[in-house]
Amino acid sequence: MFDVLDKSLEYGRSLGPEYIELRAEDILLTTIQFDDGQVKNLNQRIEKGVAIRVLSNGAWGFVSTSDFENLNQYIDRAVALAKSAAASRREPIKLAETKAITDTVKLSVKESPIDLSNEEKVEWMSQVYKQIKDYDERIGAVSLKLRDGWGKKYLVTSSGHKIEFDVGFVHHYAWVTGKEGASITAARDEVGSTSEGWEFLKKTQGAENIGKRVANRVKLQLEAVAAKGGSFPTVLAPHVIGVVAHEALGHLSEADLTVQSSFGGKLGQKVANDFVNMTDDGTLPGGFGTSKYDDEGTPTSRVEIIKDGILTELLTNREYAARMGLRPTGNARAQDYRFMPIIRMRNTFFEKGDWADDELFEGIKFGYLCVDFRGGQAELNASFQVGVQEAYEIVNGEVGRPVKDLSISGIATDTLFKIEGIGKGTFEFEQGRCGKGQEAFISAGGPMIRVSEGGITFGGKK
Repeated sequence: MFDVLDKSLEYGRSLGPEYIELRAEDILLTTIQFDDGQVKNLNQRIEKGVAIRVLSNGAWGFVSTSDFENLNQYIDRAVALAKSAAASRREPIKLAETKAITDTVKLSVKESPIDLSNEEKVEWMSQVYKQIKDYDERIGAVSLKLRDGWGKKYLVTSSGHKIEFDVGFVHHYAWVTGKEGASITAARDEVGSTSEGWEFLKKTQGAENIGKRVANRVKLQLEAVAAKGGSFPTVLAPHVIGVVAHEALGHLSEADLTVQSSFGGKLGQKVANDFVNMTDDGTLPGGFGTSKYDDEGTPTSRVEIIKDGILTELLTNREYAARMGLRPTGNARAQDYRFMPIIRMRNTFFEKGDWADDELFEGIKFGYLCVDFRGGQAELNASFQVGVQEAYEIVNGEVGRPVKDLSISGIATDTLFKIEGIGKGTFEFEQGRCGKGQEAFISAGGPMIRVSEGGITFGGKK
C-alpha cells in the first residue's frame, strides 16, 4: 500500500501545495440486525479507499476514491477544488507544526471478530435475546444490532508522517420495549471496544449480563412511580454525568465550535467551582475513543479542559491549533476515508473528587439519583436535555423507589457552579457514538456528582 501512496504523494508535492495528505484504509465490516428473535439483515462489505486532502493557496480541497489505479487524477481534482475555494477565503489556512512520525501501530486481541463465523455471532445474539425475553413477560419488541470491523489504515503526508494502523472494533446496541396495560416504555444498552476483540462481548460484557441489564431497565420503568417536575438536589451517576460532560460541555471545547459557544473567549477564565476538573484523554487504556495517533498523524494526548474550575485547554487539530495559538492535541478524526478529519472528542470525563458515596446523599430530603440515560442532546449555548431510563428517588438521604418518565435539563455552564460534591469512587465509562456530521466512537463518564437545587430541572408532574 505504501508504494502506491508514496508515489502519489510525490506527484502531489510536484503540484506545489502547502500540504498534502493521503489516508487509505482496507477494512472488512460486518453488520447483523437481529429483531425479535430472527436475523433481519446480515451484510459484509469491504471499505477500501483513499482520502486525499490538499491545502493549496490557503484553502482545503478534499476528494475520496476507491480507484487506486488513478490516484494522480484525483489529486489534481483536490488541488483544483482547493484553488477554487481559496478565492473566497478571507484568511489563508495554516497548520501548526508537528513532528514527522514513522510508526506501525499493532492491535493485539484474543479473538479477532473476523475469525468467527457469522453463525457464531448470530448464536451469541440469540443468547442475548433469550436473556431479555425470559426476564419478564411484559417485555415486548427486542431489536439488537452487532457491528464489527477489522483491517488497516495508512497515512502519508507531506509533513513526513508515514503510519500504518491496525484497526478493529466490536459494537453492540440493544433497544427493548415493554408494556403493561396502557403503560409503554423502552430502554437501550450500548457497549463497544476498539482495544479488545470478540472477547469483549463474549467475556467482558457477556450475553447474560447485557440481556438482563437492559431488560431490568424496562422492568424498573414499568414498575416505577411518576417523576415530579421542578428542581431538586440530584446525584448524577457515571453514565449520566458522562453524557453531560460530552454533550453539554465537551462540544463547547472543540476548537472549531468554541468561538460560537458559551466557552468562546473564556480560556483562562473560571467556568466552574474550584474542585471541578474535566478531561478528554485520547490515551486512556481501553477507552472506546482511544488511539495512538489521530487522523493527521498527531499523537493523542490528555487534554485538561477544566482544571481547578478554570477553562484551561481546548481540543484541536493542526488547523485550529495554528489559528488559536494552541498545541495540536490529537483530536482530528474521520469516520472513514469518505470524510475529512474534524475535531472530535475521544474519552471525556469528570475527574474524581474527595467525597465518599454515602456523603453525596446526606442531607437530601427529596431529590433524584439518575443512573442511566436513554438519549441526550445539547446546544452551543450549553443548554442540554437528557432522557433518563434508570432513576430513583432520594428521600431523607436514602435511595428509594424507581422513577419513570424522567428527563433532566439545564444550562451546563450554570450547572458547573451548582456542583456541591464529587465522589472519589471508581467508575465505569459509557461507550457510545457521537454524531457531528460523521460518526465517531467515544467514551464518557465520571464519578457520582451531587448537584444542588437549581442546577438541574426535572420534567414530570408538579
